[in-house]
Amino acid sequence: MKFDELFLRTLVNQGVTKCFGIVGGEAEAIRFSNQIGIEFFLTRHEFTAGIMADVFGRFTGKPQMCWSTFGPGLTNMATGVCSGILDRSPMIAASAQIPREQIKYNLTHQCIDNVSFMEPITKLSFQIENIQDIRQKIPSAIKKAVDELPGPVYMSIPVDILKQEVSAQEAAYILEGLQVPKRTEPVAPIEDDLNKAAQLVNNSCYPMIVIGNQVLREQIQNEVRLFAEKLNAPIICSLAAKGAIPEQHYLFLTAANKYLDGVYRQPVVSDLFHDVDLLILIGYDFGEDLKPSLWGHDKDTIVINSFDIPTGDIFQPKINCLGNIKESLHYLSNFCPTKKQIFSPKHQYLKMLFDKRSAIDVKPGTTDIPKIIEIISNYLGESGILCSDVGMHKQYAGLLARTQMPNRFICSNICGSFGFGLPAALAAKLCNPEEKVLAICGDGGFHSTSQDLETAVRYNLPVIIIVLSDSAFGLIKYYQGLHSEKPVKGMTELGLVQFHLLANANGMKSAFIDNLEELPKVLEQASLLNEPFLIEIPVTYDYDLLKHIS
Repeated sequence: MKFDELFLRTLVNQGVTKCFGIVGGEAEAIRFSNQIGIEFFLTRHEFTAGIMADVFGRFTGKPQMCWSTFGPGLTNMATGVCSGILDRSPMIAASAQIPREQIKYNLTHQCIDNVSFMEPITKLSFQIENIQDIRQKIPSAIKKAVDELPGPVYMSIPVDILKQEVSAQEAAYILEGLQVPKRTEPVAPIEDDLNKAAQLVNNSCYPMIVIGNQVLREQIQNEVRLFAEKLNAPIICSLAAKGAIPEQHYLFLTAANKYLDGVYRQPVVSDLFHDVDLLILIGYDFGEDLKPSLWGHDKDTIVINSFDIPTGDIFQPKINCLGNIKESLHYLSNFCPTKKQIFSPKHQYLKMLFDKRSAIDVKPGTTDIPKIIEIISNYLGESGILCSDVGMHKQYAGLLARTQMPNRFICSNICGSFGFGLPAALAAKLCNPEEKVLAICGDGGFHSTSQDLETAVRYNLPVIIIVLSDSAFGLIKYYQGLHSEKPVKGMTELGLVQFHLLANANGMKSAFIDNLEELPKVLEQASLLNEPFLIEIPVTYDYDLLKHIS
């Protein structure tokens, strides 16, 4: 048996069934084969491969693999891996390295220090040097990927290692000795911390619950809902935690971030937190961009999480309850009385406003982006999946899309990388073949991965892609406008691209819509085709109404 086959069979033994990527000069030395048990998806760009592995890990909780060749292949894939470490996705990144006898970092053709390069953006980075590394390092690496805050691990494999012969007896010995690693369960919470938290809850008048993505990873949505109902406490969440509580629930207010005022065209954030005297942060992750600066640093906070996510001086909760979240919530429910008043007067108003999910005013001459999000939500229903690229549209999608189930809104929340939308949708469809999957993208971000339209066609992944086209980096244009009356056009303005024709050039059907009334019908027609489909919509954003609020 060749070493490459032993390597791949080891990964299959550990639960890996998918690999996304591009093979380079090492093609002579590694053979991805369905017969071995790993399905290989050839992408047009290594970044796409990284994002597909990232999103696959989010849906399944099990790490899958992205692969690249050495040198520029790995540097291309690195942004996808960065997405995995920042957005907490279990995944395996692997690449070839040139033969060991030729390695001189930065001097030999396409040779960089793979392990050192990947170390800052992975939980573990190492090179496989011999057969024993397969038995010792791969299982521990996969366990590392799923433990605590999940994330990517990286393996570098020199081409000469991949070519080595392994005896059948030695290969069998290694494979038979492997055990599938299991995630380490959170420890029991400390009772003294819970008692202090219960006292703080009991002394509060208007507590608010803030949900982070760890709630989804621990699959404790029901326990969080019951705890909120016991307290009659209003609920908000980060964009990464949308769907942890159905947004139609009577206690749910909104997903929240710093763009909330701008999307709703009025200063709602101050009212959202005005009467709140205690924030109970469940599964909270500071990186999810729902920061203490939003509610003010003068309010008491309790963090209830599986393990510590240290943020140093940036954020220190008053009480940190670490350990099994389900046990913590059960304990607190027994000691915390039900609050009589569900909502303060300000929250009663905000509940009505947020439930409408639309901006108050749409300026003449600009596009009704909230209307687009409403149409998309109606099309997807409760179980359809919306994958958002990064840009101005992401804030509308994240704050206005109706999400009733976990993992039905997928975005690059902490990493925030252009080009995320299309590969995320491809991975979402692979994980959920029976569900409607739609990617919403701005033209700036979309053109970062538009070459993988052909990948969607080649694998016949029936996703719908909506491209909102304004020939600009819209979110950057917004930021530029915050401090300048006349933004520098050359920093944000792009040339016109006819994306519906680009889709056709890649073998994909498309539509161009300049009247939003046509969108529901086109979405239904595209869905009936059961093949990938692109819809281009020219848009004009309202920067003036946004820039004076956030």
